[in-house]
Amino acid sequence: AYPSTPSSFFHLLRAQGRSANRKPLVVFTPKSMLRSPMCVSMLPELTDGRFYPVLGDGGVDPASVRRVVITSGKLCHDILRERDAKGVRDVAVVRLERYYPFPGAELQAALLQYPVTAEIAWAQEEPKNMGAWRFIRERFLDGDVQGFERRPLQYIGRAPSASPAPGSNKVHVREQEELVAKAFA
Repeated sequence: AYPSTPSSFFHLLRAQGRSANRKPLVVFTPKSMLRSPMCVSMLPELTDGRFYPVLGDGGVDPASVRRVVITSGKLCHDILRERDAKGVRDVAVVRLERYYPFPGAELQAALLQYPVTAEIAWAQEEPKNMGAWRFIRERFLDGDVQGFERRPLQYIGRAPSASPAPGSNKVHVREQEELVAKAFA
């Protein structure tokens, strides 16, 4: 799982604790999200909410969307911050909060809100040969997201690499800025 809000993390842990099915829960959340002003939840989201494996984008008019970017974790906050700074209103960001079991029906419902002509892209921070790209692509090709098997899924991320990080903070920052810019190209 890759929760991107405090309420999502809370309800994920709560659901795991209350589940009769005892399986390990692996949660990926970067420490940088602890102090992010975009990573907040209101009290009613904690008291009245539940875990949603897919979070849609309420910040855009679905009819005007030309591209849907599916992503998870910290990267969604980076893309949303840049979108708001540039005033872009035709790119929707859909957050995948859990990878397994794959929420195909929930992702399908989120994608059906947007025009059939909208491009669909997966964005990740990791290089192409790492991260969730292949797993997500296979879910689309195998029909886990029904109705989207024949629609091309674009990749937004770093080029394949032998190393998960470039080793230089300057290079990392530059690559991150390029990656976020690709979400709007």
